[in-house]
Amino acid sequence: MAIYKNDFVDIDLDTGTVFRSFLNKTLGEGDASGDRFGVRVLRNGAEVDLTGVSVTGYFIRPNGTTAVISGSRSGSKCYVTIPQSCYAYEGNFTLTIKLSIGSTMVTARIVDGTVVNTSLDTFVDPGGVIPDLTDWTALVSRAEAAAAKIESFNITETQISGTRYRIGVVDAT
Repeated sequence: MAIYKNDFVDIDLDTGTVFRSFLNKTLGEGDASGDRFGVRVLRNGAEVDLTGVSVTGYFIRPNGTTAVISGSRSGSKCYVTIPQSCYAYEGNFTLTIKLSIGSTMVTARIVDGTVVNTSLDTFVDPGGVIPDLTDWTALVSRAEAAAAKIESFNITETQISGTRYRIGVVDAT
């Protein structure tokens, strides 16, 4: 079962306008293929046969680069599914969906939005920080090496006076 979110709008080729979503759309940083944006193409209110039409998305990422997305069509609907690379940077984006056939290319929709940071580098459970497995293994190795080293120490104490002692530690190895 697909769990992507759909965001489709109707565009009528007889209006001569490009549909632009001025209300920001929000995407979660780190997602992958979780959002589809598209159009249902009409002419004078009737669905248009899009046989032979190519669909391309141009996703201007927050880092200033543009990802080109191959789109799909089904009946009178055209859409692009946002790939993982578009969720990689936090900040504002602009997605443009273009339809083309032969030498004709038409901008059908522009979506302005924001990729929002959904996590930090450190994950915690209710009891504390969840360690990375590599860090945990290194910590255990260091503890085992320290315990082996401590076993080789000779520890002596000498009372100086009252509750004052001199502690001596000698490495016996």
